[in-house]
Amino acid sequence: MLLKILLSILLFLRRLGVLIYHLVSNLVSSIGSNVQGLQTVATFDPITDEFIIDTPNDGAIKWWIGNAAVHGKFATVFARLVLPTHDSKGVSDMGVHAFIVPIRDLKTHQPLPGIEINDCGHKIGLNGVDNGALRFRSVRIPRDNLLNRFGDVTRDGKYTSSLPTINKRFAATLGELVGGRVGLAHSSVGILKIAVTIAVRYSLLRQQFGPPKQPEVSILDYQSQQHKLMPMLASTYAFYFASQYLVEKYSEMKKTHDEQLVGDVHALSAGLKSYVTSFTAKSLSTCREACGGHGYAAVNRFGTLRNDHDIFQTFEGDNTVLLQQVAADLLKQYKDKFQGGALSVTWNYLRESMSTYLSQPNPVTARWESEDHLRDPKFQLDAFRYRTSRLLQSVAARLQKHTKTLGSFGAWNRCLNHLLTLAESHIESVILAKFIEAVQNCPDASSQAALKLLCDLYALDRIWKDIGTYRNVDYVAPNKAKAINKLTQYLSFQVRNIAGEVIDAFDLPPYILRAPIAMQSEAYSQYTQLVGF
Repeated sequence: MLLKILLSILLFLRRLGVLIYHLVSNLVSSIGSNVQGLQTVATFDPITDEFIIDTPNDGAIKWWIGNAAVHGKFATVFARLVLPTHDSKGVSDMGVHAFIVPIRDLKTHQPLPGIEINDCGHKIGLNGVDNGALRFRSVRIPRDNLLNRFGDVTRDGKYTSSLPTINKRFAATLGELVGGRVGLAHSSVGILKIAVTIAVRYSLLRQQFGPPKQPEVSILDYQSQQHKLMPMLASTYAFYFASQYLVEKYSEMKKTHDEQLVGDVHALSAGLKSYVTSFTAKSLSTCREACGGHGYAAVNRFGTLRNDHDIFQTFEGDNTVLLQQVAADLLKQYKDKFQGGALSVTWNYLRESMSTYLSQPNPVTARWESEDHLRDPKFQLDAFRYRTSRLLQSVAARLQKHTKTLGSFGAWNRCLNHLLTLAESHIESVILAKFIEAVQNCPDASSQAALKLLCDLYALDRIWKDIGTYRNVDYVAPNKAKAINKLTQYLSFQVRNIAGEVIDAFDLPPYILRAPIAMQSEAYSQYTQLVGF
């Protein structure tokens, strides 16, 4: 009887894998900006051996192009490649390709015929960046201006490609844009470092209240201030190690062009860019608030940092869209697991954790509350991965259920919040794994102890912030949940005691910080001088 039950479960999972395969295939191209369905076309003219680039309507205008409004001479334009045919269809759409299009005369600097250029106007931030909008009215370019690594057109109008389908060519073409997301994730960590440094140094400097008839105390001595800033400081270190890992994988991908690695880096860059930039955007406001009125002074830079960074959540892919790409890739990996396919590098832990889908949490370990246990990296990583595994299994089942009545698009939309939570959970698992690895590889004992403290705070703070999920599945008993909360507060206090040294380790020079309240000496004198005292 038991064997029969197990076989039926395995059969269900295999069928679920097939369903997910079709679901993901239908949805990957539809979640978010519909690049694959863009309207700008590049029609080949075999008589003149040219492509004709055309923007058919106002909705197809290219917005927010860097360096376009004033300075740019050439643009890399993505358009649907259309070839004339002799059959009843008349044309053949070969999918999205990239073209080099001259937009200004090299001598006069004026827009070339058929090129319309407009400035995008004053922005919330980053006004030093020259953003413009482009429209093409039957602009002719030589056939050689096609960037033909993934597909080419011969002189007589025949199409050739080493990739067999439009979808594969599209994925390969967009894969070349991953570097932008890698750079944004890494840059966002740098901005977070600046903001946390300003807020922590000010909090160490600023004194307010204290016991009666005794000197005032640093505002970082208050538990509420520690609660705001210390987990954020720990997260900054966590993101740094994760972004370094992403840069290394991207570099390896560019050297090897390994197909599996390309897919892996695509999903990881999408997830980290989304997660880190969203976290930094929220943290900038928290840091401003933590510095009180002085944080509102323009000279202390929180306003500029916040405005300039805000667009990080949108360009190179809207964060909500990118998280959906991560969720879609997880579902694909889930399908591959049950169909014998290879798992990508980043998702390998699914192989180990898949068995937890059908198992119940251990009622004994769910009650362990000792500090040694809670600070054990195995417990922390297992908790993160268990949550991701459960979310993946449950959203897969929900998608199967709703697809029957709503169709694939309706099912995806019905489960969208669940899918976003799954993606964030997975990215947190990757971040923690890289942080633990960095702690273990640290050669200096004192530095390793400080990193271990920060790593434990990051892990337990994230578990506590989602404690409802762990309680709902009895992964953490009530007494253990209380112990996690208590230890998180204690770790924040411990990090406060080394916060100055931990911030100094960022080694940010004054010309990078440029905030008087972040100066290590004579902060107030510099501040008053700058504001005109």
